[in-house]
Amino acid sequence: MKTLIIAEKPELAKSILNAIDGRAEKNDGYFVKGNYMVTWAYGHIIRLKTPEEYDEDNKNWEMKQLPIYYKDWQKVPIEKTKKQFIIIKKLIRECDEIINAGDIDEEGQLLIDEIIKYCGFKGKVKRIQTSAFNEEYLKKALKKLEPNSKYESWGESANARAIADYMVGINLSRYFSLLNGTTLSVGRVQTPTLGLVVNRDLAIENHIKEKYYDGYVDININGNIVKAKLENKDGIVYKDSNQLKNILEKFINKNLKVKITKQEKNENALLPFNLTKLQSHISKKYKIKPDETLKITQDLREKYHAITYNRSDSQYLNEEHYKEAPGVIKKVLNNINLKLDLDYSNLPHSKCFDNSKVTAHHGIIPTLIDLDLSKMNNKEQKVYREICIYYLIQFIRPLKKEITYLETEEQNGYKFKASSTKILDEGYRYVFDKDSCEESDITTLSKIPEGNYNSIINNIEIKEVETKPLARYTQASLIEDMTRISKYVDDPIIKEILKRKDKDKEGENGSIGTSATRASIIQNLIKRGYIKEEKDKVISTELGREYYNILPDEWKKADLTAKWWIIQEEIRDGKADKNKLLDSILLDIKKVIATKDVSIFKLSKDYKNEKTIIGHCPLCGKDILESNKSYYCSGYKDGCKLSICKTIAGKKITKNNVKQLLEKGITTEIKGFKSKSGNQFNAKLQITNGEIKFLF
Repeated sequence: MKTLIIAEKPELAKSILNAIDGRAEKNDGYFVKGNYMVTWAYGHIIRLKTPEEYDEDNKNWEMKQLPIYYKDWQKVPIEKTKKQFIIIKKLIRECDEIINAGDIDEEGQLLIDEIIKYCGFKGKVKRIQTSAFNEEYLKKALKKLEPNSKYESWGESANARAIADYMVGINLSRYFSLLNGTTLSVGRVQTPTLGLVVNRDLAIENHIKEKYYDGYVDININGNIVKAKLENKDGIVYKDSNQLKNILEKFINKNLKVKITKQEKNENALLPFNLTKLQSHISKKYKIKPDETLKITQDLREKYHAITYNRSDSQYLNEEHYKEAPGVIKKVLNNINLKLDLDYSNLPHSKCFDNSKVTAHHGIIPTLIDLDLSKMNNKEQKVYREICIYYLIQFIRPLKKEITYLETEEQNGYKFKASSTKILDEGYRYVFDKDSCEESDITTLSKIPEGNYNSIINNIEIKEVETKPLARYTQASLIEDMTRISKYVDDPIIKEILKRKDKDKEGENGSIGTSATRASIIQNLIKRGYIKEEKDKVISTELGREYYNILPDEWKKADLTAKWWIIQEEIRDGKADKNKLLDSILLDIKKVIATKDVSIFKLSKDYKNEKTIIGHCPLCGKDILESNKSYYCSGYKDGCKLSICKTIAGKKITKNNVKQLLEKGITTEIKGFKSKSGNQFNAKLQITNGEIKFLF
């Protein structure tokens, strides 16, 4: 009997292969070992059909087409990974049973199930638990296979969400675009993300500065001078400096009893990275944008095999990773040319090793592999080193510090307080760069032993403090807020639902989007002209603000994610089918389309001539902009000649065609070109040395 194992990713396929006894035979796109054929996907290799693939008339956007809805939403292979799909399809025809080796979550279940369904397989399908990649775990998992049917509802839940997102995009984007005569886009995650930026900008611009004052005194303890801050039992904020001065002056030359206490604290190492934490860290330290960090990690994983799964939302590791640590540590230290004095027989057991907190993924860590870093570019080296450092510090003792506290006796509702921190042992921190270490706030206070003292107040000082507005978003901080958008939700029920959605996800607390999609969502907002970057700050544009303002509330808040999730859970639990979600979304879309007073959905001015960024030039990296006749490089003044005509050989070239060209260097096949003799032909477009050429 031939058994086909379809893994979600190539590295998982190799791990499963290692867990099977026998000699492996390598083939194009799969391995054979005994009765097992082991192959892999690259995440989703099947996508939903576009409206024009159902009906060519849908290419021309018209109100009469809306709402676009199909009882049977069909899928097709993705062009980029079509070769691997054809290999999998061939293997499915040859096998007797299939083992689904997708990640143990809804998305992982779907992306293997949809391949099996598309290929029409009718045989037995089983499920393997894939929460860990190590050989010992997978050997046991192969002996404890479950019926795939037990988890099919998970995939149905993910499929319902994907179709629902697609319905919103193709219907509401067309509706608002047609109403306003310019291309506009609506998305369940995209639109509330735009809202974060718009609302942050408005809060900054409407911020009213307020001044208040803090009071300090010098406390003389046996000749040791310690600066301490005034506190009052009522928590009063002093907005009048004279009032504060009068209070402080009453303490000058006054004797006060002082109590000094000390407390030792251990500071554990920061957890390994998930993608969001890594993007934020790399952005702050090296000014590398989140989407570029994602691309770098993709290369580190696929090109160099240097790190584990890079799109992870988890910062925790399995206990098996702890057992494997001695070997991995030695490889990593050699790779990055670092020496650490470690007792490999008794490595510290970091809190990151916790099976209960590992979901479908685990933290991003280096792999057990020899690497020549000179083969990596500078940015790849930086990202790899940071991932390694955050892994290595899990095996170094905690940072130890001593905090000294001073507190005076209370008089008339007032007292003075101070504290000082002294580092006793740098612990894990000594492997960090100096820039990554916080400065120790060591003062005279740390030198004074614990005990009760008599003191005298000498000088007073008043410091003016001004309330500051919120900081502008950066791409990194915007991604971080997408992981906790619930804190901006007013409705307590919706807030609770969003948090409940993430209850098993460390690092996510009422989120929208996923670690794999957030950077691209921000890039899309920039390309569409809704937000822009100025000196690394993300700011909403005039178009972005007005567009966000005219959208109905129910389509621009994170509430939508919460409401959908409730139905998704019912689908996952087998209590509802996908139509419950899709039917509710269809009704909501119809409600918008049926609005009689459409003036509320119209922009106040024509934004047609606003320069929208389509993508980035493959020659010089600058923005590609749209004009009436072409898509051109904004670096033309510097000599860049890249230009893509809107009509080539009698065929209109769409923005999607241009985006494919810019991102992949080639389009999918385009039908309907006309030769000079008038004959029609089909071809792909390809960029070669800055020129657009046909590829047949």
